[in-house]
Amino acid sequence: MKLIVKDLKFQETSEILLKHFPEAPEEELVIYPEYTEKSGLRVLKYGNNVKIQYHQDVQYYRALGMVLGDPEEDISCSETAYTSRLGTMFDCSRNGVLKVGTVKRYIEYLALLGMNDLLLYTEDTYEIPKYPHFGALRGRYTKEEIREMERYAAKFGIELVPCIQTLAHLRTYLRWPVTEKMRDNSDILLVGEPAVYEFLEDMIRSVRTSFSGKRIHIGMDEAFQLGLGNYLRKNGYQDRTGIMKEHLDRVCAICRKYEFDPMIWSDMYFMLASEDGRYYSVSEDYEWQEKDKPDKDLTLVYWDYYNASEDMYRKMVHLHGKLSGHMYFAGGGWTWNGIAPNYARALETTRVGTKVMKEAGADKWFCTLWQDDGAETPMETCLLSLTYFAECAYEKEVTKERLHDRVKELFGIDSEDLMLLDRFDNFQPEDPYNLKSANPSKLALYQDPMLGIFDGQFKGKGLREYYQDLAEKLEQCLEKEQPQRIRKLLAYYQKLAAFLAEKAEMGLELKSGYDNQDKDRLCVWAEKRIPACLNLLKELHGMREEIWMDECKPQGYEVIDVRLGGIRSRLESAAKRISTWLSDPEQPLEELEEKRVCFWPDEDRIYSFNRWEQIVSASNINEL
Repeated sequence: MKLIVKDLKFQETSEILLKHFPEAPEEELVIYPEYTEKSGLRVLKYGNNVKIQYHQDVQYYRALGMVLGDPEEDISCSETAYTSRLGTMFDCSRNGVLKVGTVKRYIEYLALLGMNDLLLYTEDTYEIPKYPHFGALRGRYTKEEIREMERYAAKFGIELVPCIQTLAHLRTYLRWPVTEKMRDNSDILLVGEPAVYEFLEDMIRSVRTSFSGKRIHIGMDEAFQLGLGNYLRKNGYQDRTGIMKEHLDRVCAICRKYEFDPMIWSDMYFMLASEDGRYYSVSEDYEWQEKDKPDKDLTLVYWDYYNASEDMYRKMVHLHGKLSGHMYFAGGGWTWNGIAPNYARALETTRVGTKVMKEAGADKWFCTLWQDDGAETPMETCLLSLTYFAECAYEKEVTKERLHDRVKELFGIDSEDLMLLDRFDNFQPEDPYNLKSANPSKLALYQDPMLGIFDGQFKGKGLREYYQDLAEKLEQCLEKEQPQRIRKLLAYYQKLAAFLAEKAEMGLELKSGYDNQDKDRLCVWAEKRIPACLNLLKELHGMREEIWMDECKPQGYEVIDVRLGGIRSRLESAAKRISTWLSDPEQPLEELEEKRVCFWPDEDRIYSFNRWEQIVSASNINEL
């Protein structure tokens, strides 16, 4: 297709986006963009002529995507924009640092979705020249890489916003011995220490030389042990709200010195105010003292990816209004549940949360794409929940059919194929939206076959048959035509399902066979079934590496490599231990002698547990 855009500023970028629609017919399309003061967009297409009215540049690109997604149809439609700022936040701090090319591709996706913010979450994965240990060996972005991404985003009317940390979540930097004087504890900076503020000024100065925009997110969240480490030894116990306020004021002053308008996560205001230290426990009639409130110009980011209660969202919006007149809402795409995405929870919490934001007139949103515990879920899985989040900003109500059509139009993907990935963890009927974030796939993948930490929970769940069925369904998806990246993704998950079908109940089988002294059964495991598992694992390992290297810088993959390599090693050890016992049954297998216990007291349920080092063994890995 040839595009002729009657506004030169859109010509190049329109041609860039055209590449995402390879099925577009070979014909000429003439587009007449028209700016309007009214927020939203309107599309009128008749034959080969298209008129697009837009308020923001990204709304032009969103409309263009509608036209290119169905180029042979005449169109007359309009959409209301419920947001003034709409974006997503990519987590590039949990080992997976997205390649510059990957970020550019997502910039194009955001444009097609009508999103105008890309928040780049970098705890220590950017440069501070005076601090060579900051982000060392972590794949940190260079200043020029950030500038390149920012320039590319600006072409599409998208602002690249720095998201950094200036209090907590700095564990990977504070591990270095050179930071000893700056630590309150292993994760939190020492408030009041002069070296800390010298460091923070160098940090914000460095960010200023990479980013040209006014907005900056300075974190300040989840500082649970603030003032309780080295600060306590130096200063004695102090009011922790006061410690937070002192630090925040100093950091905000540095931000404004470098012409940044800061925003922070709001959770510490709630955790310090609640009697039990919980985010959601503050009562609706709670009043903060004026001395404890943030500066009136500070923007608070209300993050909430957990609730499916409209009343809770309304309460939290009300409480935020007492603290500040400036609020962003941050929802979640649930790319951090373990090995696979938790789409059901992402869609339900987004539906409820954005409904309340629209009612409240809260018009600044972004969707977080965290990568907790090592970026085990490929970022490509975000497309379904990200599309839904964007649609909620332009539609009063987003139906399943609407989501299906948009995902198909923009990315060539059947949303039902992607929804199969939700089934890796969402199979307990009493929790249809997986609001407990159960992640049995990660537990089954990593738990040791000879120790079976979660076997008490897995017993009677039928995991082998469940994952066999899922593997077959994913195999059927691969028989259809798929975009190449999605084909790789689905093939990886198909192999994962096949592997879990073999491994999920291995511990139960080995324990039962050993208890019953069933030598034939254990011989089959040692000589046939474990070797078959190892063959599947070898393929799975190679596929995961290929996806990682396509998406992310190589630093950080070593963690996935070690984890998958550890599974291989323990499977080989299990086969060896069983074979040794079969040759001398008088010598007991002590691992299989021990009675299995349930990890959770509720034997009938599987819940969320996303800590690899505590899944793989009951012994210490990262503790003394």
